[in-house]
Amino acid sequence: MPWEGPMNADRMEGLYRQIKGRLQQVWGRTIGDRALVMRGKATEFAGAAQASFGRAMGATRHFGFRRRLGV
Repeated sequence: MPWEGPMNADRMEGLYRQIKGRLQQVWGRTIGDRALVMRGKATEFAGAAQASFGRAMGATRHFGFRRRLGV
């Protein structure tokens, strides 16, 4: 992955959610809890979406766009 500049809050939070989701999946498989595995997949997907949004917002910063408050 090429260097994309400093991480913003959305990218950091998204990465955190991805790691949390993966850990939930591993733990769910370990104890045999299918619901926890599915919850982990959902959390990982939400983290990937948020990190992707953060990358897009970081890219638009070069064009002068800023994130609106409340969004």
